[in-house]
Amino acid sequence: METEVKLKVHPNDLPAVMEALSGMVVVEQQPKVKQLESRYFDTPDRLLAGQKVALRVRKTGDGYIQTLKTAGDAGGALFARGEWESPVDTFVPQLDDKMTVLSPELLAAVDLAFVTEIERHKMVVIYPRYRPNASRIEIAFDSGTIRSNGAADPVSEVELELLDGRAADMLDLALRLSEQLPLQLGTDSKSARGYRLADNEIPMGVKAESLSFPSDITLEDGMRDSLRACMRQWFANQSPALDGRDIEGVHQMRVALRRLRSALTFFRDLIPDPPLESFKDDARWVASSLGPARDWDVFFAETLPPAMNSMIGDAGLRALEKAAGERREQGYETARVAITSPRYTAFALRISGWIEQAGWRAGMTSELEERLAAPMSQHATRLLERRYQRVLKAGRKFDKMTREDRHQLRIIMKRLRYAGDFFRSLYPKSRVRPFRAGMVDMLEELGRMNDLTVAHQLCDQLIEHAGSDADAIRKGAETLLLWHETHGHVAESAMRRNWRGFKAAEPYWQ
Repeated sequence: METEVKLKVHPNDLPAVMEALSGMVVVEQQPKVKQLESRYFDTPDRLLAGQKVALRVRKTGDGYIQTLKTAGDAGGALFARGEWESPVDTFVPQLDDKMTVLSPELLAAVDLAFVTEIERHKMVVIYPRYRPNASRIEIAFDSGTIRSNGAADPVSEVELELLDGRAADMLDLALRLSEQLPLQLGTDSKSARGYRLADNEIPMGVKAESLSFPSDITLEDGMRDSLRACMRQWFANQSPALDGRDIEGVHQMRVALRRLRSALTFFRDLIPDPPLESFKDDARWVASSLGPARDWDVFFAETLPPAMNSMIGDAGLRALEKAAGERREQGYETARVAITSPRYTAFALRISGWIEQAGWRAGMTSELEERLAAPMSQHATRLLERRYQRVLKAGRKFDKMTREDRHQLRIIMKRLRYAGDFFRSLYPKSRVRPFRAGMVDMLEELGRMNDLTVAHQLCDQLIEHAGSDADAIRKGAETLLLWHETHGHVAESAMRRNWRGFKAAEPYWQ
């Protein structure tokens, strides 16, 4: 199992990295420089990539090493991946007993996908330097290029790989480096970048994984695995959010951060302050930095198109579309500034290290330790019931509620949904499915209502900042909002029907 973290760095900053490290670590192995050529192989239909497997052969100057890497297991440690290595004679992949995912038929079908050419400065350090039994960490400064079909993608990053010890030490060292140098968290492996280059693909948004817990899982194990799942979804959507061509990137990254905040709230009685509030504040800051991009995505891709398709050529709607596109770009720039900021990197590394070292155990009492060892199902049932009662209380006069009241109901119901997503595997599927389906339908109706409310606000912003096209933008906004009000963007009858259906559904935890 390989555990490593990547930090993007400017190529000229290697001396600064080395200087910063000199005051933090004990050097066990002095820096060595190697020229590495690696060739990655897959079938034409990307069978290995579809299984999240990377097969490469690397020439190091001393020979050839074949490596098979797999994605980390669901529920496994952050930044951990499966890795198997074996010596081979040439750049041609060979069958190996340890690499059971490979068969003779599969190996015969693979072909070259892409190549990496890297100059690597590598050293081994001991960290933290003052602690007995400190961790051994390999630090590699990689500079070079990924190549495929005449296209190239530059590489400049610092990799920290845990050789022996605690993942939390590796993450803490990465955090300390990021506090002294302009480093950014890297979430893409070279193989992921290589596949995108080879296939001319864009980074795509990733939805949350389905959690599956054994019925007897302890509260502590369930909490840790829930938090890790939130982190994996967050990191998986960093590149899509930065790229911006798939609107699901920003959306799913915000979902991951909301789920993370919800998880911290669900387990708050077990998490000491100040980390709890600090983590929630930072997660809220990142999500809010992504908010404008997401709002304009919805407006541009979902709110505008049906009206424009209905009134092809309307000058006001075209002016509105142009202005909205400009604001959308501004929203993405705000998101990119946040994601590449030192605060973001520090937050990601700090909370990752806290999760991996079970930071909630600092100063733990015997009473708290006993609670952590109890079955998570007990905690889940109590929490779901509390969340459910809050939803019923918030919606008790549903027919007479204002849009703002219903927006608050939506927020409270989404917290119940997130709690259900974390814990539903502890209950029979036959009981979970009808309740969850009713809740999802209700949230979709409330979401459409909220989209229209946000559309009003965004139209006001466009009108306020309009220049020479002010009259056209104002007319376009009036046309758009009237179209949605007239064509039932939000159906009151459907919303009331879904609310009655939700209330009638039997909670699966009772």
